[in-house]
Amino acid sequence: MSSQTLFDLNTSILRAAFPATWSQIAAYMGGEDEDDALLKVETSRSGVPTLVVTKEGKGLFLHSRYDPQREAEAFANQFSAACQGTTVVFYGVGLGYQINAFLRNHPGVNYYIYEPIPELLKAYLNHQSLNDLPGKKLQGVIIGRHDQETVSFLQSVIDKSRGELLLVELPMHKQIFAAEYEKFLDLFQKTIKGKRTQLHTNYAYQKRWIINSMKNFKEVLSTPNIVMAGNRRFKGKPALLVAAGPSLNEEIENIRSIKEKGLAYIFTVGSAINTLIHYHVYPHAACTYDPSERNQIVFEKIKAEGIKEIPLIFGSSTGYETLQHYPGEMYHMITSQDLVANYFLKTTEEERLEIVSDAPTIALVTLQLLYTLGFNPIILVGQNLAYQGRSQHAEGIHYTTQVTTEEMERGIFVPDVYGNEVLTNAGMDLMRKQMEFYIKKFADCTVLNTTKGGAQIEGASFLELEKVISTYLKDQVYNGTWRSELKTDYDLVHLNVQLASMDRSYQRAQRLTDEYIDILEKIEKLIGNGNYQEAEKMYVKLDKTLGKIERNKFFAIFILPMNRVQYKILIDSIDRLNEEQNPTLKGQRIVKSFKTFIDLCQEDLQLIAPLYQELKEEIYSYKG
Repeated sequence: MSSQTLFDLNTSILRAAFPATWSQIAAYMGGEDEDDALLKVETSRSGVPTLVVTKEGKGLFLHSRYDPQREAEAFANQFSAACQGTTVVFYGVGLGYQINAFLRNHPGVNYYIYEPIPELLKAYLNHQSLNDLPGKKLQGVIIGRHDQETVSFLQSVIDKSRGELLLVELPMHKQIFAAEYEKFLDLFQKTIKGKRTQLHTNYAYQKRWIINSMKNFKEVLSTPNIVMAGNRRFKGKPALLVAAGPSLNEEIENIRSIKEKGLAYIFTVGSAINTLIHYHVYPHAACTYDPSERNQIVFEKIKAEGIKEIPLIFGSSTGYETLQHYPGEMYHMITSQDLVANYFLKTTEEERLEIVSDAPTIALVTLQLLYTLGFNPIILVGQNLAYQGRSQHAEGIHYTTQVTTEEMERGIFVPDVYGNEVLTNAGMDLMRKQMEFYIKKFADCTVLNTTKGGAQIEGASFLELEKVISTYLKDQVYNGTWRSELKTDYDLVHLNVQLASMDRSYQRAQRLTDEYIDILEKIEKLIGNGNYQEAEKMYVKLDKTLGKIERNKFFAIFILPMNRVQYKILIDSIDRLNEEQNPTLKGQRIVKSFKTFIDLCQEDLQLIAPLYQELKEEIYSYKG
């Protein structure tokens, strides 16, 4: 078969099997950037083709010039431990000898082929029939020319992988194309780390987000929505965003002066409220959004001392314990994690509900808030994002700890505001990068960093607070009546219409779970009796019932988000379950996976039944 015929056959396979990725591949094939002089196919001494890559005037063999097949077999034998359930990413194709050798040893693995060099992928498709691959579980062929394409690919691979994820790199490829390999490896490691963090966050808070949103609904209805009521009200006013970094200790008198003279609005985030109270400086508002039960510890001092002068701006999915018995005024912002408020609420003016996107830290949430309210400049204080000696927090925070020797040893150095290096940890460094992302996004707002000795934050010019005062804070801007001017009226009619609809969905939800469980029991019996043909029909019914559950409002707003991790695991596993060739194993695995999921849903239906009743009573008593 000629190379052109083989290429045409392979492209038709890719077009049919992976239409989305094929369109990306096709865009690079034969493009202006393609270098026809990059590769040359030669015959090895063993008589099979090998590849020569021309790099910086030198010819470099991608495979052995003597016996590429024997070389590939020796390479593949290193991976004898690859087991059932492993997902493999082949990095770099060449002519595919290493892929074939690996798949002969492990034909049952799911695998992807990733090639960042278009010319190499074209050479592969000219010489290797995809129909003849020893492994029949090819999941995709990807050409990684842009970072976002690569990240999307890696995220998809991680989502669908339940066992080990194995990266198999063509050795000479990563040496010859070192820059491409380093970029891929960096994206690979960052994507895995990001997915782990996201999974941990979702698993830790998936139930709390919904329970908090339900428990906080009373306070949401009875307090102003600061984002909507205050939208652009503070345009051009300066604001201090005060965090609890150790350098905050040095700025207390400057903050006191700003407060007394009304030179800017002062907002604290996290534990900074306790440092300011310690020095008898009250901010204009404290901000909170953490969904955890521990969040209430930050506000213990305010509650214990009955301090009424400090308003609390809370994210609607914040830990509900934080709001209980808070002595001061409260204002809310609807967060993207609060599906409850998003479903039930709209204003009487038919305004679209303004949402504050969930973010890893309260500093980022508050930065969004201040930008939305129109504050400019936004002045960062105590935003160290690094250690200061053994300290990681300012004074007046009784629940903080000193940095341990082990933490210091694990630390990483980053540039500080003076151009020197400062020690931080991976968590704070990630926060810094996320803050830089938001600052870049808010390009029409000036963000100043006054944190002495803190990590450099790109996009936020460093200027000591004394100089900020003399340059930017010359006049009194604080309006003492700002709080009384903020009002929000949610639409009572809309609220009751939504409740009536949700009530119907609630009644239907229990019937759907019964229907779902009944189907699983029938599948179990059919598999036990060896009636696989009827079992296949029941799989279709099970899929339809799952679709009904997904469309049910009560499940969509409350139950599925409370089990978002397990739900995603179930959805991502469906293709793999359907690929199982042994009908008994297939049935058993389907029953186990689907039953585990519905058992969790049933538990949560019982868990939130009293909370839903409380929610209804709050809606009935709301007068608008």
